[in-house]
Amino acid sequence: MFWQLYEFGAEHALSNVLTADLLFKAKVVSLILSKDTEKALELLSQRYRVAKPKLKVGMPKRYSKKLACYVAKKQTIHISGRGALHNPHVILHEFYHHLRNFTDAQKGIEKYAEKFSENYLEAYRIIAASYDSTMKIEKK
Repeated sequence: MFWQLYEFGAEHALSNVLTADLLFKAKVVSLILSKDTEKALELLSQRYRVAKPKLKVGMPKRYSKKLACYVAKKQTIHISGRGALHNPHVILHEFYHHLRNFTDAQKGIEKYAEKFSENYLEAYRIIAASYDSTMKIEKK
């Protein structure tokens, strides 16, 4: 993992070096879950210094059986239905393809898109667990 968790008795403190990165990733996931996907894409685009992708509900004909896809020529993330708009795994996976469109000619490999998405979701889980742990300590 790219993070370190130090234990001090019952309390947990995240390493200062990577706390900002974890918090950013957790915020992006939280925005998507709270139905503010456009804001999440805006933050991601600013962070990686790329144009914000368009987001469209409805799939291109040749991708109609997929949950989502990224069309590089239109710089658009297509989502099959409104439910997927708030699925962080799907949004982050497709954003990775958008990001790779700007950074190299390979356009991204699926396993790397999966890792990118999972990295953000893991940060969200870490921050959520840390928050839950802090709340339990404060209630005592």
